[in-house]
Parts: sequence; structure tokens; C-alpha cells
Amino acid sequence: MISMALSACGAASEREVVSSQDAPEQTKGAKTESKGNPFEVRGPLHPEPLPDSLPDFAAEPQALPRLPKGVPAAPASCNAYNAKKANCTDKPSLTALDTALAIEQAVERDKALAAIESCFPAGLVRALRADLAPPECGDAIVGTLAGEPQGISGPVHHALVGLALAARLARAARQPPTAKPPFTKQRVIEHVKGPMGAWVREQATAIEDIASRGAKLRGYGKAVVAIEAGMAEMRFVLAAREVPVPEEIAKFPEAAETYYQNLELTLDARKQRGRDAALVGLGELAQQGVIVDPRLARARDMLAQVYGGSIIKTLDALALPPLAKANPSQAEHRLAMRLPSFYAGVLLPKAQDATALRMLLERGLPLAHRIALKNAQLSPEQRVLVARARIEMAKNYWRAVDVDEAVQLLSKKRSAEGDLLLAIALALRGGPVNAADMILRAPEAKLEIGDVRALDSLDGDGLAAYDAALILQLATPPSAKARAWRALADRFRKAAAMNNLDPKLREEANRRARDAVETAASIEHKK
Repeated sequence: MISMALSACGAASEREVVSSQDAPEQTKGAKTESKGNPFEVRGPLHPEPLPDSLPDFAAEPQALPRLPKGVPAAPASCNAYNAKKANCTDKPSLTALDTALAIEQAVERDKALAAIESCFPAGLVRALRADLAPPECGDAIVGTLAGEPQGISGPVHHALVGLALAARLARAARQPPTAKPPFTKQRVIEHVKGPMGAWVREQATAIEDIASRGAKLRGYGKAVVAIEAGMAEMRFVLAAREVPVPEEIAKFPEAAETYYQNLELTLDARKQRGRDAALVGLGELAQQGVIVDPRLARARDMLAQVYGGSIIKTLDALALPPLAKANPSQAEHRLAMRLPSFYAGVLLPKAQDATALRMLLERGLPLAHRIALKNAQLSPEQRVLVARARIEMAKNYWRAVDVDEAVQLLSKKRSAEGDLLLAIALALRGGPVNAADMILRAPEAKLEIGDVRALDSLDGDGLAAYDAALILQLATPPSAKARAWRALADRFRKAAAMNNLDPKLREEANRRARDAVETAASIEHKK
């Protein structure tokens, strides 16, 4: 891949870099007209099509194959997580699970989980142990359970196999060979065609083999494999970017720029494979209801890193009203805060009380709980909590169904507490179907969000003013005129001036105002 970039450079030091033309002016802008009721729901709502019960599927024996060439074995540090399970001496107890998960030291927590593993449905706590351990240890912890599904439910067995395969992917595409100086063009080409090329071929074969096995899985197991496959592919891209630029090219800025442009072109296929795998994983995690999870965070960070300027994380800056402090007094409520969403959906009562919902928001809103809630009669407090969970999911995954679910929950029975969340959801309507749709088919210039009339109607609310400015900024196409950016700067400054805005958000609003002014000045300078 890098040799192709070098070849494309040719006598790059003698070439001129052609600047790209400005994109044509967009005719569609953010929807900010002020006619009618700002909280009116315009157009049909499309809530999440939920099944009547959790999907069930059979376990499939899938003994782990030998490690592919180039993928190292689990590190010795994983041996600490090989505690043997004890015979169950008591009935399954959420209290015992709560006690084990309260242990902060990872190895000691794993020992406590192993001691109660046989008291719970077969394979479930083993999967949890693999999930909570370092990602590279999953296959060492799952062991033979991947190929011995007797007594293990389909969703749990697929999770076990997925965590084992994901561990191998987490160890793949690391520590590429490094070139040694001097970095002449000839030496760099020799490095790329020699040790670097061999490493790329070996790792690509291993990743494809593991990922193809993971693609046969369903549910949470498929999610974790797809996420790790995407990250492994994208580590290729980062490794290629670290190969030194030949000295003959680096000393000429125009030539270096051309070299990097050609390099990115040669990496496009690998980036797309990694992107597509990660997006499949994100879709599966969204189905599981995951809001906060280390694997989700790593995947989104990697997508943003490989795709510079990616909008996958732009909604992270959206500010929501503060939640009541979590202070659980019951084991099941503490577990709602601690358990990853897949396990919470299996183990915890599908309670609909406000306290349980508040605790679930620390990690996610599992599919099982969403199914239980779809026809329930909810109090205003419960509606606000579920709607907030939906907006949190929309921030992670850009799913239109989550936005519409929030609108549906809050618009039928309005409340003062829910109006800010409703206004945010209304401003996010019209966006892409999900993250994959946004990245693959809906470029930033065509985001159709931005009806901030409801947010603007909450006059004097600093949070509403800040979010309105932020959403309009996301809706503003790169081809917008300077006056649009100056208007955005005015909005951010207005939000920053409000006394009820959090100091950190005030600082962020002022920063965004300055950036908008600089963008406007840059546009005017080009004329």
C-alpha cells in the first residue's frame, strides 16, 4: 500500500499540488423559521420496531481453532484470570453478584465471580468475566466453553464465542516492523516491500479469518467481534501512516503533501473495511441498548482518529440537564449501574420504577427493558428518564428511531422537566437513520437537523441556548457563507453570557464562538 503511494509520487518534488475547488453553495439550510407552535411535532414519528420478546436462537458449537499465524497467544498476565469455578452451594443471588462486582481490583473481582459462576445460568458469568477482564484475555477465559454449548442458551453462547474471537482480534495488527534510518526512498521502499509487506499480508489473513467466523454469530457476540475487527483493520491504517516519509520527498512541502494524499488513497480500501466492520458492531451495540461501555468508546475514538473530522462523535458535545445523583440502596439497583447492558438485560428484573431506570442510565437501556416498557403506563418521571436514555443512545449512534422515541414519550404528556429534552429531540429530527447511513450515504453537508425553534422558545435557559447553537453548527454545511458563521458566533456568545450556564459549557461556548468568527474571516479572505 505504501509502495503504491511512493510510486504515485514519482518525481513529486517537481509537481505542483492542485488545490481543490470550493464546494457549491448549499440551498438547504437549518430550519429556524419561527411560525406556529415550536413544540409541534411535524411529520410522522417512526419509533423503534420492538419485538414482543427477546430474540432467541440456538447455540452453535464452534470450538476455537488454532491461533492464526501472526496472532500472539494470550499474554501471561491473562493467567491471573483463570480462577476455577466452585460448586454452587446456594441459589442464584443478585446480592452475591453485587458483592463480587463491588470489588475494584480486577483479579480479585474475577475470583469472586468465579466462585459464584455455577450458581447462575450456564456460561453467563463466564462471559461476564471475559467481558470485564482485559480485552486480549477473552479466549483464555472462555476456554472450551466456546465448543461445548450444552446447557448454554444461544445468546449467551454466541457472546462467549464472540468474546473469545474478539480477544484474538485485539491482539492482531500490533507492533508492526519499524524502518531504520537513514530514510532514503530506496530504503523505505525496501522496508515496505520486505518486512512491512510480509507483516501486512500475515495480519490481513488472520483478521479476515477471525472476522469471518464472527460474522456467523448473532447478538452481542457479533457486536464485540465486529468492533474488534474494525479496530484491527484501522490499526493497519495507523501503522502505515507511521512509515517514515523518504528524505527526498519530506524536504519539499508540496511533494510531501502529494505523498500523503497518495498514501491515503492506497489506504482507502483498508479504512473502508475497518469502518464497515465497526459500523456493524455499533449497530449491534445499539440494539443491545449500550450507552456507556469501554469497547464502544474505543471504537468511536478509533473511527474519529482514522477519519479525521468524522462527525461520529460530534453529538458528544450536546449538553443534557443534570441527572439526579445515583444513590442505590438495593442490590439490583447497584447491579443496574455496574452490569454491561447485555447482562443487565438477562439478569435484572424488567422493573419500570424510576429508581431502576435511573440506575440503568449509567450503562444503557437493554433491549429486554425496552420491550417491557413499550406498552407500559409510565409516570412523568419515568417518561423523562426513558426519553433521556433514548437521547443518550442517539448521541452515540445517530439513530433516528431513538430521537423519535424521545419525541413520542415527551410530546404526549408535556412536563416542565421534559421540555428541554423534547426541544433537543425535536432539533435532532430529520437526521440520518443511523451512524452507518450518516457516514456512508449522508455527508455532513446534508444533515437535515436543526429545527431549534423549541430550544429558542426556552428563553433564558443557558443550556437550551448552547444546544441550539451547537445543533445549528452541525447543520451548517461547509459551503455556508460567512454571515451564517457570524450568526453562529453570536448564538454561542449569547449562551455564554447566561448566568445559568455551567462554567465549563460557558468556556466551550466562547471557544466555539471564536472558531466561528475565524471560519467567517477565512471565508471572506478567500473572496
